[in-house]
This record gives sequence, structure tokens and C-alpha cells, in this order.
Amino acid sequence: MADTLDKTAQRIAEKGREALLERLRPAFEEAAAAHADVLELDADKLEQMVQRAADRADGLQWRRALASVATEELGIGLGEALGHPVVAKAQALVGAPSYEESLAAIVEATPTGGTETPAAPATEAVADAEPRAHADAEPATGDDLPVRVAVVHLDGLSELDEDEELELRFTEDGLDVLRAPDEAALAHFAWSEIHGVEVQPGRARMLRRRGSSTRLILSATGRHARFEARGADPEELKQRLAPALTKLGAGR
Repeated sequence: MADTLDKTAQRIAEKGREALLERLRPAFEEAAAAHADVLELDADKLEQMVQRAADRADGLQWRRALASVATEELGIGLGEALGHPVVAKAQALVGAPSYEESLAAIVEATPTGGTETPAAPATEAVADAEPRAHADAEPATGDDLPVRVAVVHLDGLSELDEDEELELRFTEDGLDVLRAPDEAALAHFAWSEIHGVEVQPGRARMLRRRGSSTRLILSATGRHARFEARGADPEELKQRLAPALTKLGAGR
């Protein structure tokens, strides 16, 4: 019996990444279509973004993808598959992040005083909330750091390519520049090094037609860099960055 379960888990694991990609592609295609007036993405570029998103998928996204494979392999419903031990074993085989740890992080992020505990449908909703192409400018939901913004590098950091997709993460310690949320910072700027972060309307060179875009200009000791949040409204991004800008002002 154990041998049969191991083989089933292996089959599920082998099909897991493609199932994950199949879940990611529609989200990115819809995002690209929604921002077609400001973004120009060919099929190859879009697939690169999907592959990178799969590389940094969390435990919830992986569990949902593996569970979808298990429904066919085991002939069970999705709700049962999400908690099935064979699916958990498959998740370990692919080396994906922990489902339990990812779920715990969502629970911890739930505002205090709430009465709801994430169940299977809520878990699926979280797993379906895939990253958007470049637009990452929802209004801030609180006054706490970190604040994360998806950008592209325009110039200033010699170790980075022009138009390289990045994430700026403003924390209590300063600013981190990352390629992906779960990777080590490519560059770190302590608040004591940062002289200013200017937010201004951008003029994205890759925009096909006029639309919202925001430039972030970083002035730091010995360094000066420019980034662009494409598809982001300047005023909304200022609101999102308010905790970071407040922190910067307090440190002067």
C-alpha cells in the first residue's frame, strides 16, 4: 500500500508544475488584457512572467495545483484532495514551500478582532490571487511596514539591467531591491543612507498609448536610481508609500 501511495504522489508531483502554470496563465493573460492600453506584452514575455511567478509560488498555490491533479488521480473532490496525505507528500517531493506555513501566514495577517478562519474556499481564493504584471498600486490598508511595490529599473544601479523587473520593499530598516519576494536583496539602503524618495508621474518608454505610470526616484549616499511602476497612478502610489515616506521623514 505504501509503495502505491508513493508512486501516486510521484505522479502527482510530476504533473504539479504544469498544473500550477495552467492556473497562473489565465490570471496573467487577464491582467495583460485589462492593461492592454498601457502595457505591450508579447507571448514570450508573458510566458516568462508566468514561469517566474511559478518559481516563487507559495505553499497555498502549490497545494491548489497539486490537489487539482489529485482529483483526477484519486477520483476525489477538491476539498478532500487539499488535505490528502498523498498531496502533502507530492508537495514535499516537488520541494514547494510548506502549505501549513503559508496558511499560518495568512491567518496571522488576518486583522485582529476578525471571527473568520480561512477554510478550503478561502484558501483557494488566496491561491487564485496571482501576481499582476506591473501594476501594484492598491491603496495602503494600514500604517505599518513593509510596503512592497512592483517596478522596473530605469537607471542608476549598475548591477541591474535596464527595464529589469523588480520589487522595492520598504521596511523598518530601509529599502531592499529584490528580483522576487522570496529572494535575497540585490541592494539594501538603510534609512540613514536615503536622502529622498520622490514620486512623480512617469513617461514609460514601453507604453503604447498614454496611461498611468509613476516614477520613483531614489537619492541615497553615493547612489541615485530611478524606477518605474507601470500602470500605477502617482497619487495612489503616494498613499501606498505613506508609511515609508513617514519613516524617511522621521529619520531625518
